[in-house]
Amino acid sequence: MTSSLIRKIFLPLFVVCIGLVAAACNDEDDIDIFVGRTWKVSNLFGATNRPVLSEEQAKTIAKDGAFYIKFDSRTEFKGCTLDKNFSGTWSVDLKKRTISLRFRDTGNPSDQLSKMVIKAIQNAVAYDGDYNYLKLRDAEAAYILFRPY
Repeated sequence: MTSSLIRKIFLPLFVVCIGLVAAACNDEDDIDIFVGRTWKVSNLFGATNRPVLSEEQAKTIAKDGAFYIKFDSRTEFKGCTLDKNFSGTWSVDLKKRTISLRFRDTGNPSDQLSKMVIKAIQNAVAYDGDYNYLKLRDAEAAYILFRPY
């Protein structure tokens, strides 16, 4: 084959194939990081990207059976703080990577750490993540970090 033939046939074909592969990477796949998944709180971070929890609070967060959120379906979530359950509905805009969580019940936790976690979830307006982590960010760029649970 001549190089002219390669440039005329194979180069455009290669460009088309690359375009098809790129189009196959769909934002709709992001919904899978939510639906049916349970996420454990790992830490809370301020707008300066520094952890805000004390060492004692971090140990409390790590307790099994507490501080998690589960996205049961495409619209429902439930979770637990230190000793209170919460629930509500959620929706995401996959293109803009925004999230809206509407609480039905926060369980009215009495401890400060649980209140901080509930507030961080309630204030979430954007998300970032994959199957290994989930970040829910507020408008000031503070975020709550989750790991699979």
